[in-house]
Amino acid sequence: MGLSIALGQARSVPGDLDANLATAVRLVREAAAGGARLLALPELFTCGYDPEAVARRGPALTLTPPSPGTAPADDSPLAPLARAAAEAGVWVVLGAALAARSGSDGRVPRPWNAVLVVDPAGVVAGHYAKAHLWGPERDVFSPGTDLVTIEDSGVSVGLGICYDAGFPEFTRAHRRAGAHAMLYCSAFAEGATEYRYDVYHPARAVENGVYTLVSNAVGDIAGEHYFGRSAAWSPTGRPLTALGHQEGVRIVTVDPDETARARRELPYLPDLRADLLKVTPTSVPVTRLRPSTPSLTPDPRTSDRADL
Repeated sequence: MGLSIALGQARSVPGDLDANLATAVRLVREAAAGGARLLALPELFTCGYDPEAVARRGPALTLTPPSPGTAPADDSPLAPLARAAAEAGVWVVLGAALAARSGSDGRVPRPWNAVLVVDPAGVVAGHYAKAHLWGPERDVFSPGTDLVTIEDSGVSVGLGICYDAGFPEFTRAHRRAGAHAMLYCSAFAEGATEYRYDVYHPARAVENGVYTLVSNAVGDIAGEHYFGRSAAWSPTGRPLTALGHQEGVRIVTVDPDETARARRELPYLPDLRADLLKVTPTSVPVTRLRPSTPSLTPDPRTSDRADL
């Protein structure tokens, strides 16, 4: 029992959607060959992490996915990836700049810094838009408004993007909503902030008794060097696996029994002094993405919201 997740690490070609989507197809096949059920790719993988370029070039670097519950059209740049996902029976969590829906006032909103989720039938299940925008991202992107999980094989995986991992409350909200793991698609670069990579993720794991997994960018983009080191930590905060600076995939199996054992050993949530800290657990609205049937028609079971 469990869910095998592949952390995909490869260089993005700055500004080249077609090349980066072709790399994503290759990694889908590599992940499937290793027995993975889900592949995660880094933040803004389809265009390379460069918010200023997204602001300048707009639609050229932004994807407009089909409605949740439908497959991309044959002429969509996403079509080869969706076909690969269906052939392999693999979820794909793809970092991308996504066009946001227009509001009732007709204004065109800023895009989202998001992960697009394609399910194992090649259907777009939905997306998660980054809730906590980092620095210059606030001038380019709209923040997300929903928590999103993927649920398969009895495992619930919360989705986050890079800076989201710096907020303990974000992971705690997913834990309260039933997550066994947190999956972050990220773009951490060498430099003054690099040390945080090794602080955030094991801390979020041990605090909540959840697996923490990160697919991180690698290579040179817009004057920054991204160090890769995509990695995973157990629900007790112990390192499980890590890539270096090379391209490839690493596979980790999320086992709900292991999360249960970790929570018995380290019962942080039950032992929390809610009375002292004035903490009142609240219901957590979550969008839950589940596998669809192989159909091009919307399936209302694919994406739902539940107040827990």
